[in-house]
Amino acid sequence: MHGMRVLILSDIHANLVALETVLSAADGEYDDMWCLGDVVGYGPRPNECVEIIRDQASLCVMGNHDWAVLGRPGVDVDDFNPQAREAVLWTREELTEESRAYLDQLPAVPVRPEASDKILITHASPREPVWEYIMNPRVAMDNFDVFVEPICLVGHTHKPAIYRWHIRQEPVSGPSRPILPTVDYLQPKCGVDLSIDTTDGQRLIINPGSVGQPRDNDARAAYAILDLDTMVWRYERVSYPIELTQGQMQEAKLPRRLIDRLSFGW
Repeated sequence: MHGMRVLILSDIHANLVALETVLSAADGEYDDMWCLGDVVGYGPRPNECVEIIRDQASLCVMGNHDWAVLGRPGVDVDDFNPQAREAVLWTREELTEESRAYLDQLPAVPVRPEASDKILITHASPREPVWEYIMNPRVAMDNFDVFVEPICLVGHTHKPAIYRWHIRQEPVSGPSRPILPTVDYLQPKCGVDLSIDTTDGQRLIINPGSVGQPRDNDARAAYAILDLDTMVWRYERVSYPIELTQGQMQEAKLPRRLIDRLSFGW
């Protein structure tokens, strides 16, 4: 028996081939879909990816590339690296009114899904929902202070990770010392069921990695399945025909560096 299973996607970046491959690989294994932002940017098929997320995901939050493509105030595309900037400007020209309208209504603040009061969802971090990278335990520790839920799901770094906040038990003998929380970085193992049920002494920030542009030196698309009844998380990778996406990018005259990096996962 299984409970309510959710397909967790992040950082699709208009890579339709990767997205379709993930959906095919996960077929029959999920009842709902949540997206952690950056549906567009970098890749060659923004409208098709927006359409899939709009039609199938019950929840999606705003990513920094979604934000930049909309030309929202407070973002200067010149702050992006030259290739990312070029892709943002190209995507602006490509987006249909329907795609733009969908992206425009995405929440730029952390949200709690109706299906669980244990979980918070944001693109980058609870503290800076659109922009901050949680790349190490120190930044994770700062962010545990700004949300109360047991679990926060984030994307943005394109690297799968689990940050575990917990109370370190000090030895009883000797003078009593204050019990201080600590944060550990854990690397999830592919295809392994992981219990993420939390306690008062343990909370988690979890990143499923990127569907469309992984950056952990593994070119395969990343995603996760979360069973909300058993609180079991399973992180997965799947190979997709990268050359098809690269061909679409060449056709669109997107920057060579963005095309090449997909082969290497950086």
